[in-house]
Amino acid sequence: MDGSPKTGTISKNMNEAKQHPASFRDPAGFVFQYQQKFYRQINQCFAGQYNLFKSSGLYSQLVKEQKILAHTESDINILNHPDWYITLLPEQLSCIAYPYEWCFEQWKAAALFTLSLVKKSVAHGMILKDATPFNIQFIGRRPVFIDSLSFEKYDAGKPWTAYRQFIECFIAPLLLAKYLSPQLLKIFQLHPAGIPLSLLEQMLPFKSRFNLNVWMHIFLPGAVAHSKKNDTASPKAFTEKKLLHIIHNLESFVNSIHIAPAASNWNNYYEETVLSEQYVTDKKNILSQWIDELPVDTVLDMGTNTGLFAEMTADKGKFTIAVDADIACISKLYSVCRTKKINNLLPLCLDISNPSPAIGWRNEERTDFFSRVHTDLCMALALVHHLAINSHIQFDKMAELFAALSPWLIIEFVPKTDAKVLLLLQHRQDIFSSYSEENFIEAFKKKFTIINRAVPAHTGRVLFLMKRISQQAGEIL
Repeated sequence: MDGSPKTGTISKNMNEAKQHPASFRDPAGFVFQYQQKFYRQINQCFAGQYNLFKSSGLYSQLVKEQKILAHTESDINILNHPDWYITLLPEQLSCIAYPYEWCFEQWKAAALFTLSLVKKSVAHGMILKDATPFNIQFIGRRPVFIDSLSFEKYDAGKPWTAYRQFIECFIAPLLLAKYLSPQLLKIFQLHPAGIPLSLLEQMLPFKSRFNLNVWMHIFLPGAVAHSKKNDTASPKAFTEKKLLHIIHNLESFVNSIHIAPAASNWNNYYEETVLSEQYVTDKKNILSQWIDELPVDTVLDMGTNTGLFAEMTADKGKFTIAVDADIACISKLYSVCRTKKINNLLPLCLDISNPSPAIGWRNEERTDFFSRVHTDLCMALALVHHLAINSHIQFDKMAELFAALSPWLIIEFVPKTDAKVLLLLQHRQDIFSSYSEENFIEAFKKKFTIINRAVPAHTGRVLFLMKRISQQAGEIL
């Protein structure tokens, strides 16, 4: 296939296609959006590598094993791009999440997944040319690779060029979580190209040096580089055997990194800390009936806790994104997804009052969370009191956010007399005189119509089913 424009070239629709702002660094090609779908253009300079990727059998094996997004090919140069070789239409994702929204177990799964791709690539005469976690998305419990431009012909005489990137992008965050805190996984938001080893060395405690793998992959490379600044000797020849030995060592290293089971005030919420089992049962029954009657396919469960109700919506066949600021809760939910093999539930670590911002070049490479996520239904269960009291978010601000996210809303109001609200107020001055169900309803009626109201047994908590009011002529959507 040559790179000349085809008769099917789309010129009149050029203005409808837009290159993705995160896809401009690789000369091999880029991602663009056209008619509400994402495409990938392969450029002429990468034609040989792409053809090898297909002819080697690597692509077909990865698709068969559900480890890469399948794509269809098109000989239409949609953008009329001069370097165009071929256009790919990949399988479309329901949601894009970024690594700094993963829990520890997701990071670990993504690291091992990357190493498995290296081994499979080598077996087909190819190798991963980069090792960034941004090339991985999670479809529920399962990591999947999304970049067809990352595979190139393997030269057994050269070391893996992405080795250092793997260390800085995968090993470094895992070590910070292990030795300091899982909260430091968020540091990847500040260093999306990888945590520099010089910084990592300063952050890791002295005891980490006694771990052989940490010494070999973190501290030793810096020491060797410093001692060989003036060394002009030719590097020793590399072999496939050496590469596979390194990959095997890295797999063992990743598998050996563990963190202590995290505990919080909330990660046993529905097992030990709620008012009664009857409350949970009634709440499930109410929600189940409402959801069965709603015309929704996608759900965002905000403040999901350990995901009890997110599991319920997933069981009903709804693609569900479950977010919570408590890493212990999300870790527990992700483990449940893996155990039960749930593929339509995506757990993410996210503080709703301080969500992932837009970052990168011109603040456009990585978009903010609320720009990426729009669902048919938003659930905010046992969340309002946290936003109001912990984060000082007024009811009208909450209503504005929820209205921007979904046409349907199921939300729970927890009264001030509730044990959990009293716990939040235990060590702070009560300045929340406006916190009442009446004021809550008044604020939300500006954005929603209340369709239903229900009170689970043995509690003053109230569940509301609401429908967003259209901005045109005040009509209900």
